[in-house]
Amino acid sequence: MIGILLLIPLITAVLCYFAKSRKCIEYINLVSAAVLAIVSLFPISTSLSTPIFFLENMLFMDALSSYIMSILIFVSFVAAIYSVDYMGHEFDEGMINIKELRYFYALLHLFIFTMTLSIASNNIVILWMAIEGTTVVSSLLVGFYKDRASVEAAWKYIILCTVSLIFGLFGIFIVYYASAAVSGGEGTLNWTELRDIAHSMNPKTMKLALIFILVGFGAKAGFAPIHNWLPDAHSQAPTPISALLSGVLIKCAFLGIIRFVILGNESLGTSYCGRLLLIFGLLSMGIATAFILLQNNYKRLLAYSSIEHIGIIAIGMGIGGFWGIYGSLLHMLNHSIVKPLLFFTTGWVRLKYHTTEIDKVKGAITVLPVAGTVMLLGVFALAGSPPFNIFLSEYTILKAAVDKGNWVTFSLFILFATITFGGVIRHFGSMAFGKPSIAISLSACCRTAQAGHEKEKWGEHRMSLIIIIVMAVIMLVLGLYIPGFLNEMLNNSVKVITGD
Repeated sequence: MIGILLLIPLITAVLCYFAKSRKCIEYINLVSAAVLAIVSLFPISTSLSTPIFFLENMLFMDALSSYIMSILIFVSFVAAIYSVDYMGHEFDEGMINIKELRYFYALLHLFIFTMTLSIASNNIVILWMAIEGTTVVSSLLVGFYKDRASVEAAWKYIILCTVSLIFGLFGIFIVYYASAAVSGGEGTLNWTELRDIAHSMNPKTMKLALIFILVGFGAKAGFAPIHNWLPDAHSQAPTPISALLSGVLIKCAFLGIIRFVILGNESLGTSYCGRLLLIFGLLSMGIATAFILLQNNYKRLLAYSSIEHIGIIAIGMGIGGFWGIYGSLLHMLNHSIVKPLLFFTTGWVRLKYHTTEIDKVKGAITVLPVAGTVMLLGVFALAGSPPFNIFLSEYTILKAAVDKGNWVTFSLFILFATITFGGVIRHFGSMAFGKPSIAISLSACCRTAQAGHEKEKWGEHRMSLIIIIVMAVIMLVLGLYIPGFLNEMLNNSVKVITGD
């Protein structure tokens, strides 16, 4: 079934590229997203209890893979649906042509393929190749609009991440060398086999390897101070791609880090990797906080928010223990719901206001009643307000810090989170409220006279607005209650990381 998971987006990419009409491309996209979601149910459910292997053990899925794969499938599914309305609007407005539409959907599904491969990799070189593959494909999507800013962002992205990932490759070579030293002959590149012998690997060698790994994969995950590509790439990509970059891609890179941290914990104990993750996590939160306060571009603000939240995820993993890891994994999911939701809602703001500058957007709730209202709710969730889901995972991580007596981490976390809360609410509050510009106001009046607000709710953008509402409901529900199946996935994933 892992092979089928990989084949579906590959076949879809080819079909989309050679399709002749917009309708055909959109149907292929939607059917593929639905089929991928259905097919994924079997390997995800099976591997929750027993790891499954494929292609001579080079690919596999365990409980941790299943959890991250579930996030990928969900975000990919909603992004594919949202793309139909969003890219269709750009096509109708003459912003893109049919060739560019084919190009977009082909790359979208190639992007999904590379992320799927990274999650399902047992061989650590294949994992590296898959992460590098995400860079190549998504950089083409970052430069999709071919203007100066997007092309510069794409080049910056591919150069910085490729150079950084070379450091990650050095780390992989060192891990292989350490495994060869244990066996006295050839080493191994399969993660499951490396874990079995990790306790015998040379601790000094593993310390060096982990530094290279954290720098290499950490750049792709968005760790500060090696985050420079992320704000440009997230802000210049088409909105559905921004949602995937923030919602899934950085989690795929972090999964790679987790795999090597597990090996490091077996070889060195938990304190070394924990300290490194705490340093990167707190640094990411602190740097992101400063840039969030200074932003006047809401897509870049959301990008810096991703840096803050990958920092929170790293902090939870660095604190360790059951609740630290549980909170970190839960935060991965919560962020993967809220951040795409905000990119989706601000995507419609961009199409309506024709700008991404914060001070040029006023009265979004008046002009876009559904998208504007959900955007404001999503911002409160992103800032960590109860009763939304991100509050629950952040609270869990803070609880772990208190349980471990890590008061420095607790205090800095509270400080950065409080400052970010004020900055994010101030920026997006100014966008949601206020008097719309004259041009927008006139447009809104015309739509009101023609029942235009009903069009926004249930007209040509029906699918994307339904997706936005459903995601908002999930955002609220997961802040109040963790379903049994999700709790089981989280518990099984924690066991994979702790080795229990």
